[in-house]
Amino acid sequence: MQTQSSSPPVLLDTLPELGRYWQLKYALLLAVPGAALLVLHVLLNLRRTAADRPLLLSAGLVLLALGALAGWWYGTRRHALYRAELRADEGVVLYSGVWWRSEVWVPMARLQHLDVSQGPLDRRWAMASLSLHTAGTHDHHTRIDGLPQALAHSLRESLLPRQRGEHD
Repeated sequence: MQTQSSSPPVLLDTLPELGRYWQLKYALLLAVPGAALLVLHVLLNLRRTAADRPLLLSAGLVLLALGALAGWWYGTRRHALYRAELRADEGVVLYSGVWWRSEVWVPMARLQHLDVSQGPLDRRWAMASLSLHTAGTHDHHTRIDGLPQALAHSLRESLLPRQRGEHD
């Protein structure tokens, strides 16, 4: 027997800035090997031991460009596949993953406490992350990134019951 929800799920929209943040983060991260080769090339040229090493320079530039492009693509794809849904009186579902996809279900009855956090870039772009801490599961902490700050605070207020008796 299949039960139907009383109301359709509400999509919790993340800000486009989260996608930009992930693009920048992964582009920089994957460009590191190329940047390391370029630094090595410069250091060797300072000591005059690699005055004519075009292969090291070329490899560094290619790795830097490919790493940055692959990171930019991965950040874009991760943001496109990342979403959260609020299901009234039931809980929250978080979908994520580029290579390995996951669907995390957080039932409202298991919520212990909720935290709203912001880093420096989050504050700059008026974003916040909502952390959902649960009891009795292996996934005791789930985090929804890139929410508008006002939405994160209102979700924190609406998801956690005011009185402990409301969980029963």
